[in-house]
Amino acid sequence: MIKAIHWGTWYHCGSVAFGAFCIAVITMIRVVFEYLANKYEKLAGDGQLYKIVKCVMTSILYCLDEYVKFITKNAYIQIALNNEAFCPAAVASFWLIVRQAGRFGSASIIGWIMMFLGKGTITAISAYLTLLIV
Repeated sequence: MIKAIHWGTWYHCGSVAFGAFCIAVITMIRVVFEYLANKYEKLAGDGQLYKIVKCVMTSILYCLDEYVKFITKNAYIQIALNNEAFCPAAVASFWLIVRQAGRFGSASIIGWIMMFLGKGTITAISAYLTLLIV
């Protein structure tokens, strides 16, 4: 345990910082785009072409942001498992996801179902207990 904490802080602090930097850069690009789009909208008014371009760019930037977060999360997992730097771990996690797409997809769906059932159960129990108390 102590050795793992030592390795994580000593050898992989830069990997964690680089992953956070990648997420911060993409998020900053999204924020700047939204700011410029809102300023332009106040100046130019309503235009169909503007709305279409804004919608497409917002969607692209959102997808890029989610992709970078997903790859970074899986790269962190590869860093912990294989003791690699960030970039090789990101590449390894990408190819792992590509090779095992079906398993990742089914695990994601099962996770979503379990979260839905858990939230429903907690809500139902809370409502039932509230009814008993009242």
